[in-house]
Amino acid sequence: MLASADVLAQSAGGSNLTFIIMIVGFIALMYFVMIRPQRKRQREQQDMQNNVQPGARVMTIGGLYGTVVDSDDETITIEASDDTFLVFARQAIAKVVTPAEAAETETADEAAEETDATLSDADLEALANGDEKTEGDKHSGNPDRKEY
Repeated sequence: MLASADVLAQSAGGSNLTFIIMIVGFIALMYFVMIRPQRKRQREQQDMQNNVQPGARVMTIGGLYGTVVDSDDETITIEASDDTFLVFARQAIAKVVTPAEAAETETADEAAEETDATLSDADLEALANGDEKTEGDKHSGNPDRKEY
């Protein structure tokens, strides 16, 4: 009987140690799979919110897009459309769509494209009179349709 009691005591002690090792391993796995990546994302989000500069195009957590025009330690002022300024807490910035440097470059490119895309008065008059109509025009066969 004593021999069987020693065997039971040793096997019970071994299973307790195995159980503790499994629990510690599970906690370590959960830390590396769930907690650590979440903290990294939170840190990146915080850095992004703290480094937003005026001129950057951003999206708020509510889905509003706008351009940052002013900021201080706690708030950011966003221009949503012409002469519409909204003040948000920094934490309301979900993501930066275009950084400040890229936004300035894009506006310069758009202005250059806009001047290239404008038609002269003579071109507009020719279009209005229908002088430059080609066979490939979409509505050239319908005489009742006005083309501008």
